[in-house]
Amino acid sequence: MSSGYRVIIRVEMISSVHIEGYRGFQSFDMSSLGRVNLLVGTNNSGKTSVLEALHLLTTRGDPMSLWQVLWRRGERIPGGNPRRPQAELDVSHLFTGHDAHIGSKFVVSATNQIPGRSLSIAIAEYTQPRQRNDRTPEQEGLPPGLVLHIKGTPAPLIGTVPLTRTLGILSDVLETPQRFRRRNAEDNASQFITSESLDSDDLISMWDRISLSRSEDLVLKALRFLDCDIERIAAQATTQTYYGTAFRGGFIVKVKSHEQPIPIGSFGDGMWRLLAMAVAISQCAGGVLLVDEVDTGLHYTVLPDMWRLIMESARSLDVQVFATTHSSDCIQALADACASDKLLSDSTTLQRVERKSDKSVSYSGLEIQRAADKRVEVR
Repeated sequence: MSSGYRVIIRVEMISSVHIEGYRGFQSFDMSSLGRVNLLVGTNNSGKTSVLEALHLLTTRGDPMSLWQVLWRRGERIPGGNPRRPQAELDVSHLFTGHDAHIGSKFVVSATNQIPGRSLSIAIAEYTQPRQRNDRTPEQEGLPPGLVLHIKGTPAPLIGTVPLTRTLGILSDVLETPQRFRRRNAEDNASQFITSESLDSDDLISMWDRISLSRSEDLVLKALRFLDCDIERIAAQATTQTYYGTAFRGGFIVKVKSHEQPIPIGSFGDGMWRLLAMAVAISQCAGGVLLVDEVDTGLHYTVLPDMWRLIMESARSLDVQVFATTHSSDCIQALADACASDKLLSDSTTLQRVERKSDKSVSYSGLEIQRAADKRVEVR
């Protein structure tokens, strides 16, 4: 896996994370992090919230990331203005206690990383500057009212996001000319795979960037865990309109025993899940991959191979991985993968997130193996 892939040498990865005022966390710390980190805990302990906070941090508070975080949880404001029939998402749920008012703020920061990272997002009152020259580009034409004020290191893509009177975000704030230019001028190496995986539009867009490159080998290796007869995969050229963004289509697979290619949706959820993970990790070299419920759709017999693929790809592409699970099989598979490679084991952690606790409980790769061997419950 090493010779053909683009390797980015990063001085330091994230070794600890501090979250304050975000969703259920008044204050929370996660430390002793490695290259691959598996988050476990009971329902509603905050595992997904940690991934969301890291996503917002690594995308510098990008309004699109905010929109996606709120949208996937269904945090929408009912009703709305009939003259503007577009979704309005409720930002109050981002703050601890769902308490949103002027001054509400959450902060996310990462240590032991060069350059350092920090992000704060607060509800503030905006009044137009008296002099036109005092305005930043994204404030041009912004009416007085409430805004999300975004600050951080590195500097955010957009510093001010307008809010409606009901503390909502409208979709027309997502693609301002300034945000579009800044986002496309740089390589944003952060990917967030939710428990529903990625939709076909996202995957096809990423596939276009790796098609006919050595990254295809990584994808094929992942798919062959489920069917060793798979020979090729390709994005399917079509003008068909799909119904719903989660439609699992757009790809065809060539299998040895079939003359004609087969739509990837015919193979089930596991195939789509592995496709999403393999394509996403190839797109975030030198960055961060976030995977919620990493074992979704996968049989326990595939999980050791999945972990080895993730761990080896993360090392060769210099990716830091954060994933969540509820499954003891997934933890056992991680222990098995650690046992097979000491170098991988030394850079792997399990982080137990406990409800109402202000810090996670960290287990090293060796401790994960010992707990699995002795059947010690770490979830």
